[in-house]
Amino acid sequence: MKENELVNRFVKDIEWIRRMLLPMDTLAHPLMGIGDWDDAVCVKFVGKTLVASVDGPYTKRLVGKSALVHAATDVVVKGARPLFALDTLIGPKDEIREMVGSLKKQALAMGIPILGGNTLIDDVEPLANITVIGELVVPKPIRDCGAKKGDVIALLGEPIWGEQDERIRIAKKLFGCWFMILENRIRINAAKDVTKGGLISVAYEMQKKSKRKFNIKKELPYPPGRNLDNFILALPLGEYKKIEKIAAENKCGLERIGVVE
Repeated sequence: MKENELVNRFVKDIEWIRRMLLPMDTLAHPLMGIGDWDDAVCVKFVGKTLVASVDGPYTKRLVGKSALVHAATDVVVKGARPLFALDTLIGPKDEIREMVGSLKKQALAMGIPILGGNTLIDDVEPLANITVIGELVVPKPIRDCGAKKGDVIALLGEPIWGEQDERIRIAKKLFGCWFMILENRIRINAAKDVTKGGLISVAYEMQKKSKRKFNIKKELPYPPGRNLDNFILALPLGEYKKIEKIAAENKCGLERIGVVE
């Protein structure tokens, strides 16, 4: 798929939804909501700051690999530690049984319990939606719109590809490294997980919202239109050097791929 087609499909063609739902922010007064149109929402709730995201519909094939992991990245990249998840499942009984088994394995491995949801047994294509709720562990959510002139653009973590065990291993390494970065209070100006539309769509959205140009090198380590599910970061050079050390200690991938102009 060409660059313009990816941007249209995954960014521009759904902007009307934001416009329709924008009045919702006046009802809930979120810290990060429809107006921000970010990976997740952020709200104050009973003395805590919660970050939530819903993702899907996932096909049975992706549920069988890493759907819960993918849903969690939207919460983690904003600076929140997942607390629990909810799922919605539809399909034939045997297919749902397989999906539940896979989600259970992911939940136990990642420490993200699935505490409820809704299930409809029906003779249709098996699909799943997953909602993840987390608690913010940094003072403010890390938005996708805060890139500054001169920032380094980097990819943190390997792509979450492969069979289920491999994807879980990669995700655990990425999450562990990321939370260590946050614990060290390293300043990240903008961050987003590289999902729908790959780097092409994600970088377009970040630079548009940051009102900056992302100068990304032509020779990239991964296909620019493919979902990677690792994190793209924009941060000052000095902060990037701090991340280099943490990533090396955790044996977590880190690629410097450009600069913000």
